[in-house]
Amino acid sequence: MRRRDFLKVMAGSSLLFITRKAFPLTATAPPVVGVVRGADVERAVIKAVELVGGIGRFVKPGAIVVVKPNIAWNVPPQLKATTDPLVVRMVVHLCFQARAAKVYVFDRTCSNPRLTYVTSGIARAAREAGATVLEVDEVSARLYQPIAIPGGVYLKESLINKRVLEADALINVPVAKHHSSSLLTLGMKNMMGITGDNRQKWHWQLHEAISDINLAVRSHLTVIDATFIMLRSGPTGGSKDYLKKTDTIIAASNVASADAEAARLFGKAPESIGYLALAGQKGIGALSGYSREEAAL
Repeated sequence: MRRRDFLKVMAGSSLLFITRKAFPLTATAPPVVGVVRGADVERAVIKAVELVGGIGRFVKPGAIVVVKPNIAWNVPPQLKATTDPLVVRMVVHLCFQARAAKVYVFDRTCSNPRLTYVTSGIARAAREAGATVLEVDEVSARLYQPIAIPGGVYLKESLINKRVLEADALINVPVAKHHSSSLLTLGMKNMMGITGDNRQKWHWQLHEAISDINLAVRSHLTVIDATFIMLRSGPTGGSKDYLKKTDTIIAASNVASADAEAARLFGKAPESIGYLALAGQKGIGALSGYSREEAAL
């Protein structure tokens, strides 16, 4: 997206901002979750982030930002095993609109990152928006730092990507899909990609591990790509027949609440997903009763 086109997309949002600034409203806390339905993916991202307080709530001028999509598999974007590159590009655009100094985009992929970054379309989209794209293909002291996890049940410590630890803001940008082991992949599970741990061992107690890592490292903003949801054969998918078109973007200041909202798109009670039930028990976030706002484009 060229800057001129981006400014056109932002015009309506800017007008709303100017109006509120000129005629202040009574100060109230923004909702925890914003849900936007509409086929225009980029406008839906803008609106969803607006609903939860706007990008300036999460990204301050001069900030270093990590945008963490799901880039795990060497699968083209139309099969929805990875985050839609349009969603990633718009999130990066918004960060720079908020005058971020630097935006990093990366994932610790399951397939070869040199393939997945290209096949997913995310590397190109992120670079077009001005982000620095990092390929993570090794676990070393150069890239990762060990941290303790107070309150962790299965994970007492973890290796975390240094860019995440050094960032002022972490924006979690998962795709909503089925997963054969965890039932669903959403925001909380997407955090596996910030670690340098032996992820095979995570699968011994996967739900505890997922909840523990989210206890240790909190996403400041979660933007879930639920434009299509993968109903089966996840996490890799492989057919458009596995997908349901929902035209939905979910933004939230709390990752557990974002995931709870997304779980309902699959017709599932959030408490039926192991790591979400544990998130509620560990105080990571609410699965119900949170404030929310919904909009249609």
